[in-house]
Amino acid sequence: MTDQANIPPPLAAAAVQPTADDAPRSLQGRIGVLELMLTVLAFSAPLTVVAAFAIFVLTYNQSAPIAFAVAIVLLLLFAVGYTTMTRYLPNPGAFYAYITAGLGRHAGLGSSFLAMFGYVMMAVGTVAFFGSIASTLVSDTFHGPTVPWYVYSILCVSVAGILGYFRIDLSAKVLSVVMGFEILIVLIFNAAVLLNGGPEGRSLEPFSLSGFGAGDVGLGVLFAATCFLGFEATAIFREETKNPDKTVPRATYGAVLFIGVFYLVSIWLLIVAYGPSQAQTVAVNDYAGMFPNAVRSYVGMWATDVVRVLLCSSIFACLLSVQNILSRYAFSLGVDHVLPSPLGRVHPKHGSPYVSSVVVTAVLLLVLIGVAVVGADPGHVYSSLAGTGGFAVLVLMFLTGVSALVFFRKRTDITERRVFHMFVAPLLSAISMATVLYLAITHFTAMTGGSTTEAWALQIALWSTFLAGLILAAIYRVRRPETFQRIGRQKVG
Repeated sequence: MTDQANIPPPLAAAAVQPTADDAPRSLQGRIGVLELMLTVLAFSAPLTVVAAFAIFVLTYNQSAPIAFAVAIVLLLLFAVGYTTMTRYLPNPGAFYAYITAGLGRHAGLGSSFLAMFGYVMMAVGTVAFFGSIASTLVSDTFHGPTVPWYVYSILCVSVAGILGYFRIDLSAKVLSVVMGFEILIVLIFNAAVLLNGGPEGRSLEPFSLSGFGAGDVGLGVLFAATCFLGFEATAIFREETKNPDKTVPRATYGAVLFIGVFYLVSIWLLIVAYGPSQAQTVAVNDYAGMFPNAVRSYVGMWATDVVRVLLCSSIFACLLSVQNILSRYAFSLGVDHVLPSPLGRVHPKHGSPYVSSVVVTAVLLLVLIGVAVVGADPGHVYSSLAGTGGFAVLVLMFLTGVSALVFFRKRTDITERRVFHMFVAPLLSAISMATVLYLAITHFTAMTGGSTTEAWALQIALWSTFLAGLILAAIYRVRRPETFQRIGRQKVG
């Protein structure tokens, strides 16, 4: 069928050969496994997860560490099919390219629009949260002037836009430093609790299967899984890595394992700090204060102030990571001429998607100004938009799992048939992600923290974006067949 993408490896190689007419240069960069891991893990904002989202998991299930363990297994299954595809589909574009390769150009373009929508939602929500946290930090902790939250948010987007304009190596270095500090402060807290024990000792009760079964298993796993979002973006940086065939898979597995174990151990020790008999009650009644209060008790007041500062830098790093991802999705759509081709331009010196980066920054600023003008509460903006963006990524992960199954079935030219990597893991991933997606749909108001009416509005906006991509692909198939053939980073002609 014309719509199905059967992409032999030579096409991908051709895609990075510049010509004077229609093939822009590929993006440039030399980031390695560790830098790529830290770049995508910054999206997860590990300190923010430990201080907030992991506690949210605990409110639903007292055996939160087990929920994270289950999430690790589910996401590793996804990573198997995802990274195996990278060996036989060396096209950049991540979800956009991979879903196109298995499910066709219509689904691929719809998915790229959905990815852009989801990441924009997360970016706007994140930067609103940054403004709120930064405003409180300056006025309350440092006793500075009271400045509206959106001023800090605009500053945050502007700085991220400047960094995104340059070569990816610069962003990677900034993200590596920020990530290093936020991980270090959590490790200091973990070591203090492990050394001193809690009121009930170093209890292993949080790993109790009976406790896990007694809580809300579905919601516990759902919210644990959303704490990992960001690791899936490794493939979008393919052109900018050293030895991408090895770097991308290693960074993907490394990100899931490292951050998964980090979350699991950290939430266990936070429970130990309060005692298993009291931890869930504290999580429910003092959600925001649970982590900083524990840090003050076990490490000292100085550490609490450091945590407040690092929360701001953690959220900034998250925005910078999302901004880089968005720029590269826009770049891929520009290269394919799906969106205006200038978006696919590469900076002659920095090797960055500089036009896409500027456009993404401008869009984020415009949306942010709109949010400020209507007087929206930044906390609510964060929960509703970040939750919606997270839901979009879960949809894309499910579609990618299905796409991997179809892709390997179609690619009869692949002589090496690894049953687990090409069938078993993608099948289990598709089933597990379908289950997680069902939980997300049925508990969407819990993900976004808003009313049922607001949830419906967000769902309509989300699926309308996906539908717009499907319709545009159908239009291109009839009116611009050359553009249609390019969809999914498939350079033709």
